[in-house]
This record gives sequence, structure tokens and C-alpha cells, in this order.
Amino acid sequence: MKFYEIELNGRTVKFRLTTGDSMVIEKKTGKSILEFIGEIGSITNITTMLMYMVRSSEPTFNEKDAGALLDELIDAGYTLSTIISNIILEGLQISGFMSAEELQAMKDKKAK
Repeated sequence: MKFYEIELNGRTVKFRLTTGDSMVIEKKTGKSILEFIGEIGSITNITTMLMYMVRSSEPTFNEKDAGALLDELIDAGYTLSTIISNIILEGLQISGFMSAEELQAMKDKKAK
């Protein structure tokens, strides 16, 4: 299985959204995964995505862990914007939810 990986404070964190976890998000939110991704800007949605994306490599990773990861990323110099574009969207691309071209278009749109 492919992952988007980052180094953070001496460890490798792996991100990938599986089909099963996508279905859980859709059932919990009542939205398609693409609709949910379109509304990713809230802390709750960012934390939700981090939780499910890390679960594919760490099955017991939970909401509290995702909140701690978000804080750790911010302490390491990430902003909410860079977490979305440089981690979440990259992870979604490697998970097959968008092509490399679609990812670049989303990043270009966000940069404007």
C-alpha cells in the first residue's frame, strides 16, 4: 500500500485514506467524500481527515491522537493551509481520490 509520508520530530508519519474509512466519513457526515474534502477548512474536518488518514498505518489512531498530531504539526511550523495542501491533499492524491493534475490545480487555486 502506498502512503504519503512526512518526517516529524524524529518519526515517520504515514497518510492514506482507504475506501473503508472514506465510507465511514460519508456515513457520519451524510456527504460524499469529495463534498467533505471541499469543506476541509474547519479544525474538526482537518482533525477528522488526519485521524482517518493515519489509521491506515496505525489502526488504533483516534480523534485525541489526531488532535495531538495537529498541534505537533503546528508546533513544527505547519499552518492549517499547509497541512491541508501539503499533507491532506497529497495523501488524497496518493490514495487515488484525485490525479496529480487535479492536485496541482487545487494547490494553484488555493495559492491565488
